Amino acid sequence: MTEPRLDSEQRARYARQIRLAGFGETAQQALLESHVFVIGAGGLGAPVLSYLAGVGIGTITVIDPDIVERSNLHRQVIHTEAAIGSRKTDSAEERMRGINSDIEIRTMPYLLTPDNALEVLDGVDIVIDGSDNFATRYLANDACEILGIPLVWGTILGFDGQVAVFDARTGATLRDLYPDVPAPGTVPDCATAGVLGPLCGSIGSAMAMEAIKMLTGIGAPLTNAVAIYDSLDASWERVPVSRRPDRSRVTDLRVHLGDYGQQPASERAQATAAGSETPAGGAQRPAGDGEVESGLGPAQLRWPDLEADRLLVDIREDDEVAAGMVPGAIHIPLDDLLEDPQRYLAASEFAASRNRAGGPDAGRNSGGGVSVALYCRSGVRSARAAAALRSRGIAVSSVSGGYLAYLSQPVQHTSQPVQHNRRG
Repeated sequence: MTEPRLDSEQRARYARQIRLAGFGETAQQALLESHVFVIGAGGLGAPVLSYLAGVGIGTITVIDPDIVERSNLHRQVIHTEAAIGSRKTDSAEERMRGINSDIEIRTMPYLLTPDNALEVLDGVDIVIDGSDNFATRYLANDACEILGIPLVWGTILGFDGQVAVFDARTGATLRDLYPDVPAPGTVPDCATAGVLGPLCGSIGSAMAMEAIKMLTGIGAPLTNAVAIYDSLDASWERVPVSRRPDRSRVTDLRVHLGDYGQQPASERAQATAAGSETPAGGAQRPAGDGEVESGLGPAQLRWPDLEADRLLVDIREDDEVAAGMVPGAIHIPLDDLLEDPQRYLAASEFAASRNRAGGPDAGRNSGGGVSVALYCRSGVRSARAAAALRSRGIAVSSVSGGYLAYLSQPVQHTSQPVQHNRRG
């Protein structure tokens, strides 16, 4: 660390924290020379980014493909009503520049993926994971282990939250805390289970503080432990976490593509081909992530793998699709879809008649039904819905990464007005 060389404006801006015993200009200089990478500009990212900008992190990079929706505003306090419909990265950047115009802010309006993670994270001092899905959490954890970068991790659901610092160089990681990646759709997200705004502030602020401690050397960072917060009784519990002796170090992201909601190209091709074959008797078996049930096609698809004649169903809620949806998709909210199979089947028949111009078999699978792909915001709800419908023998797939993955594609078409297909 170089000798402190703050100018008069910096001393005035950061005066209150510089005066802290054990902090001073040396710690402030460390922050100004730091590069922090933040995943997500949502519920957790909002307080994290706000406090990092205020405290004087020299370079902040934020990655998030999402757009601001009205339903975000009760908890994502970095955004305003004026930002509805705009990229979250743009909205967050504007707010951070309003807080501190002296820092460098870099934005990446796309998803963190196995293809770009090692490149975009290389060279940063610390990563803060404010994502809301398991695929991104494990990807960030693994990339940080490979690159030797500390990871500040947080999660919220309902009234509870968790915070930890994972540093594979000296201790435990997310895979030591939670060795098994939950199957898609088995754990509800905030859109399903709900969340209170102040809880995001509590956990996000704690995450920002852990990053500051790691960067400056003050205090005792929350390594080799997870702090669990219960907002209803205002209690914190600290649970030790140690490295699992039987766990192999992560050295190659390609080995863990299934944990990130992806399959190797060869396996995707095999799954797609297998989906068109139905054994005698039409026997079916349960399918996991990416597996194929007889005659039902793959359970998971990526946007590049979607056929042009496949019926695309957006299962998000009305307020979520108000800002736009994928062109050509039909909107059927999740609850309607699961509650009324007949309505779902009617939508399928509509798609079949619409696609007949492409040939007598357009849009149909080997079993005579319409091939359907469901998507939600990040792929969690669509995976759960697909599993429920597939158990009824309905040929349906879930699109990995959901609308966020669609927004992350290099070339985007303008989102279309909402086309509803529901009761009443």
